[in-house]
Amino acid sequence: MIRLLLMRLLLMLLALMPTLASAQTVPRGQILYLQCRACHTLKAGEPHKVGPNLHRIFVRPPLAAKDFKYSPIFQTAKPKWTPEMLDKWLERPGTLYKGTTMAFAGMAKPADRAQLIAWVKEATR
Repeated sequence: MIRLLLMRLLLMLLALMPTLASAQTVPRGQILYLQCRACHTLKAGEPHKVGPNLHRIFVRPPLAAKDFKYSPIFQTAKPKWTPEMLDKWLERPGTLYKGTTMAFAGMAKPADRAQLIAWVKEATR
């Protein structure tokens, strides 16, 4: 009886292995991006949402997302996005650019910001 239960348990665990393995292959930055995707898209040609499409954000000029209405603070500041600048922004958006319309409190952990930025950099090429 115990042997049969152990065999069933082993078979169940083996059945779960592909699911567990695939969960481990998803980059942390991609998981963290789930917080961003409600407002931003990443690929060329995708529409803007509440925030602009971020395609090529690190190489394009400031305010370059066509047909997107930037907040007045961004129209004045015209930030050039670099990984370092995005890190500061993601930490506390409201303190970097007071008056921003982005409703995001910030991401406290530097490691999380670094992983998100690295993933966005690859995803927006």
